[in-house]
Amino acid sequence: MKGRAEVSYRLVLLAPGAPRGRRPQGGNMTETQLRAYEALFIVPANADDASIKTMLEKHTKFIEEQGGKVEKAEKWEKRKLAYPIRGHSEGNYCLILFDAPAHVPAELTRIFRISDDIIRGRVYLREK
Repeated sequence: MKGRAEVSYRLVLLAPGAPRGRRPQGGNMTETQLRAYEALFIVPANADDASIKTMLEKHTKFIEEQGGKVEKAEKWEKRKLAYPIRGHSEGNYCLILFDAPAHVPAELTRIFRISDDIIRGRVYLREK
């Protein structure tokens, strides 16, 4: 028929709780996408090596329980802080490099905030 434009609509029904958005290229919706992160936290300078090692193990275990993979977890040296944080002028820096689902960094940041043994903790997205 001349002069008539044909229009078609596609109706997509989603089940309650189904993930929204586009499907990742080459994957299916049931696969969990892991992104690369680094967590850096500072513990008080007077903490001994055994307690720092225990903290690192606790946080790496949490990441792995949430479906993540830890690449490296290490204690750096004691450093002077640029400014006092919670009354501390020095601290031991700890680093964890890991791949994890998107919900893990927010939960790890929350754990850092409520922990009395951690002066400051941050989780950053990193490029591989």
